[in-house]
Amino acid sequence: MKKKLLSLCLNIALQNNSKHPEFGFYHHFSFVIQDNAICDWGVNRKREPMQYLGYQTHTKMHSEVDAYFKARGLLDKGKNFDVINIRLTKTNKIVRSDPCPCCFSFLRKAGARKIFFTTSLGNFASMNF
Repeated sequence: MKKKLLSLCLNIALQNNSKHPEFGFYHHFSFVIQDNAICDWGVNRKREPMQYLGYQTHTKMHSEVDAYFKARGLLDKGKNFDVINIRLTKTNKIVRSDPCPCCFSFLRKAGARKIFFTTSLGNFASMNF
């Protein structure tokens, strides 16, 4: 993943942090990337429980799922995609944003190749699916 693309996603998250629709403490932003371009992005927000996706008790949509649902019609089905997760506090502090087990499983099944996520040190780490 090119640093320029990671920086672009971080800037989008920072610019939209004050407009985040939900949650008092941490704001999650996820970006679906294919061919080194942002297909679409999403945020965590309230919604009906998504039991059909394996989220038994959550009454919110995770940002990874929101981003994928927005991007799925734009993705080339023959290619894998990557995901960038960013988590911010209200004061724009960057914190750890690795995916929960349900999101990891969901993205793997959807065809994700790799996920990049912010760390509490303010940089990015990654893991393969």
